[in-house]
Amino acid sequence: MVRRFLEIIAVSSLAFLILLAGCYQPGGPVPEGAHAPAVRDYTQEEVDAAVVMEERVISAPLPEEWGAPETCDEIRFLRFRPADGATLDPADPLGVNAEATDAMLVMLPGILEGANGFEYLGRQMVYAAKTQDGVDLEIWAVERRNNRLEDLSAANHIEDELAAGNITVAEAAHMAVDYYYLGQELNGRTFDGWLKDADVPYLSEFGLQLDTEDVFTVIQTMVPDAAVRREKVFVGGHSLGGIMTSMFAGWDLDGDPATLEDAGFNNCAGLFGFDTIVSPLSEVIEPFLALLPESVYDLVSGMTEGTYAGMLEGLRGDPDSNRILPFPMIDAEVMSLLEALGMLADYAPDSECTIIREVPYSDSVNILLRFLHSRDMQTFMDGTPQVTDFRLTNEAMLGVVFDDSFEPVGMIQNSMGFLGGGAVVEKHFPMPEFLEGIPILSDLLGPFLGKGDYYIANDAGPNPFALGKGPLYGWVNFDEVGDAADPLFQDTSGTVTYTTASNEVADIQDVARIIYKGPANLTEWYFSTRLVADIMAALFPYGSDYGLNFLHGDRLGELPKIEFLAEQGVLAGGLYGMILPGEREFIEGYNHLDVLTASANTSSHRENEVIRPLIDFILDNT
Repeated sequence: MVRRFLEIIAVSSLAFLILLAGCYQPGGPVPEGAHAPAVRDYTQEEVDAAVVMEERVISAPLPEEWGAPETCDEIRFLRFRPADGATLDPADPLGVNAEATDAMLVMLPGILEGANGFEYLGRQMVYAAKTQDGVDLEIWAVERRNNRLEDLSAANHIEDELAAGNITVAEAAHMAVDYYYLGQELNGRTFDGWLKDADVPYLSEFGLQLDTEDVFTVIQTMVPDAAVRREKVFVGGHSLGGIMTSMFAGWDLDGDPATLEDAGFNNCAGLFGFDTIVSPLSEVIEPFLALLPESVYDLVSGMTEGTYAGMLEGLRGDPDSNRILPFPMIDAEVMSLLEALGMLADYAPDSECTIIREVPYSDSVNILLRFLHSRDMQTFMDGTPQVTDFRLTNEAMLGVVFDDSFEPVGMIQNSMGFLGGGAVVEKHFPMPEFLEGIPILSDLLGPFLGKGDYYIANDAGPNPFALGKGPLYGWVNFDEVGDAADPLFQDTSGTVTYTTASNEVADIQDVARIIYKGPANLTEWYFSTRLVADIMAALFPYGSDYGLNFLHGDRLGELPKIEFLAEQGVLAGGLYGMILPGEREFIEGYNHLDVLTASANTSSHRENEVIRPLIDFILDNT
C-alpha cells in the first residue's frame, strides 16, 4: 500500500514537472545595446550644492479625545530653498523673507504619496529659477499627518550610515531586513509591525478638514501678511493633490461665507496641477475615484448624507472598518520594501539584486510580485518563474516594478528606459478579461491599470530545473534607448521595437532618489479612508454641517492656474482638460509620475516640459 502511494506521488510529481517544463519557455528577442547617454547640462551635485532641502515642523496638537499618538501633533513639510540664504528671514531663519523671495509654491501630494514626490521637482525648480532667471523661489511640500505613523527610523538611519560611508550596500540591505522582518534592534529601537485598521481608530478623524486647514497653517505661519500671500503664494498638487488644491481654494476657515479674508482663494496668487485638474466639479473627481478599489468606489460615489453619516459611524466604532484605504496588494509592507529598493538602486545600481530572494515577505507581497512579473495568466497561477528566479541588477529591479513598460499599475508609472542584457518578450498579463474571475485582483480593473504595451524578462535559466542561472539583466537608462538620429529601441535583429526615445523621459537615478532621499519618503503607508469620503461629502450642501467648509467653489475661476496633463497619465483618453478655461499643457510621452520626475538637465535628449512653463506662469502672475 505504501509502495503504491509512493508510486502515485512519483508519477504525479513527474507529470507536474513535465507540465511545468512545458509552461516555461526561455528565450526570445534580446534588446539592442545602449546608445550613448545624453550630455548633462549640469550635474546633480551642482543642484545639491545650490539648493537646500530641509524638513520644517510646526507644532499643532490634535484634540486629546482623538487618541492619536504625539508624533501626529506636528505638521511637517519639506522646504526647498536657495542654499545662499537669499530667502531666509534675517530675524528668524525658520521663516521666509517675503520681500526678497519672488514666490512660494505649496505642493500637495497625491493618493498614497508623501512629500518626497516633489524631491526632484522641488530641487530642480529652485535651481532653474535661480541660475536661469535670477529668481529666488521657495517650495514647500506638505505631508498629511498620517505620514507620521510610518516607522522610518531604520530607513533613515541606514541612509545616514550609507551616506557617511560607514556601511556597505549589502550591509544596509540586511540591516533593513533584520529590523523590519526579524525583530532585531537598530539604533536603539525595534519595529512594532505594520499597522492594521484596528490599531488606528484615530484615523477616523484624519479627513479633509484636518488636511486642508494644515495647509492654511503652513501658509499663514510662513507668510503672516495676507497681502503677500495674495501676491506670491501659489498652491498646487499632483494627482489627488489637485483635488486637495481645489478644496483649499474654495475653503472657508471660519465657516462664515460672508467673511472672505479667510477663504482659500484670498490666501494665494494662483493654482497649478500635475497630471490633475484644479477644479471643484464632481465630474472631474470621477477619474480619480475610478482609481480606487471597487468596494471603496461603490461606497463613496453618489454619497448621500445618510451614507456619509453611516460611514463615519463605522470608521469610529467598528475596529474592522477600513480606516486605512484598502488597495489590493499595495500595503505598508510593500511601500517600505520600495524604499529599500530605491536606496539600493541609487547606491549600487549595477550590483545584482540578491536581497529580494532573502526577504521573508508576506503572502500579499508574494502575490504582488507575481502580479507584476508574470508573462501570462498561466505563469501567474503557477508562480513559476517568479521575479526572484531572474538575475537583475538593483537598477533593473527598480525598473521592472516602476517603469511603464513593465509595471501595469498606472498611478505609479514612470518612463525610465528599458531592460537590457537578456531576452525580453511581450507580456500578456494582467489583462482585464483574465482578472474578472480572481476576486483579489478584480479591483484592479479599469483605469487603475495603465495603458500598456508591457514586456518581461524571459531568461531565468536554461530550463525549469535550473532557474536563477540566466543572464544578469541591467537597465538601459531613458536617454540611452535612442536619439534623434535613431529614436527606436529595438531587438538585436531590428524586428521588435520595444520603446522610443520620445517615450522615455525620466532618469532612473532621479526616480530612485525620490523614493527614499531625506527624512521623508515617496510613499504613504497609511492613507486615510476618511479623506476620500470627505472629499465627496464636501461637494454637497450637508458637508458644512460636518465641518467641511468648502463654501467658495464658485470662486476658483478667479485665480490664474496652469495644469500639466500627461498623455499616458491617469486622465489619458478623457476630455477632462476641456472642462474649464485656463492654461493647460498636454505632454506627449509622459506618464503619471513623469510630471514630477522628467529629467531637467538633458535638453539634448528632450526638454523638461513642466519646470520652465511653471516658472514662467509664476513670474507672469506675481
